[in-house]
Amino acid sequence: MAAAALFLLGADAVAAQCSAKGGEYSLFNAAKGVWYTNSSDGCAFTAVRWGMSTDKIVPADYDGDGTIDAAVWRPSNATWFIRRSSDATAQIVKFGEVGDTPVSGDYNGDGKAEIAVFRPATGEWVVGSLKTSFGINGDVPVPADYDGDGKTDIAIFRPSENRWMIQQSSDRHLRTEVFGDAKRDTLVPADYTGDGKADIAVYSGGKWNVLSSETGEAEPFEMGFDDDIAAPGDYDGDGVADFAVFRKGKWYVYESGSPKFRAFDFGSAGDLPLNAAATKKI
Repeated sequence: MAAAALFLLGADAVAAQCSAKGGEYSLFNAAKGVWYTNSSDGCAFTAVRWGMSTDKIVPADYDGDGTIDAAVWRPSNATWFIRRSSDATAQIVKFGEVGDTPVSGDYNGDGKAEIAVFRPATGEWVVGSLKTSFGINGDVPVPADYDGDGKTDIAIFRPSENRWMIQQSSDRHLRTEVFGDAKRDTLVPADYTGDGKADIAVYSGGKWNVLSSETGEAEPFEMGFDDDIAAPGDYDGDGVADFAVFRKGKWYVYESGSPKFRAFDFGSAGDLPLNAAATKKI
């Protein structure tokens, strides 16, 4: 991708002029370097070329306009390429080191995602000019707002212990929970209860298990198959993360608002749902 390469793909990039009320579904096609977005009624389709097949996608709201920006992190040179949705301009920043893991999030609560990295070799988090030691080599970063204060919390999952460790930004309390199985689970933290707090959660072979932030109890749910990609997100706009999987071009979503089950054709085999970027396969 050139320094400011952004290509709208002809008619495909023009959102349909209609009033779409369905949820928004987004994908990244690594082979083409194209981001696709559509509503469940097919009313608002867009396509934007941004990134290369070797990039890691890091979608987030970097400009604070309430819309997720297309963004990638290039592992070969630790460079971030962000397409700001507010003005369609490119923000290109070299930040981090080769070997780092990108962990962007709103760590200061200003409504904008900060560029940030986790350094596996040292267990160090680097958020802007701030550095924090939290974790060890082998830990998996799982940042999210677990305490509901509007700020992303630094957090890791330690596979050797199946342990979640969360540094709550609201009170600096260290929360630890043993939950899940590193040998089989995908880590899928999200706000499944709608209380503004991300819930610790795992997914494996169609089985979801959520540690409710409201009750403190494990709440299982079944939806999906072994080859599905977990992509939880708020697809119906009610402020609650819906259970969702992507299977070779087809979405299956259990909408929490109604509740109801929705199946939706969009994408193809090999595409990556944007919401899957926040999940972690051990």
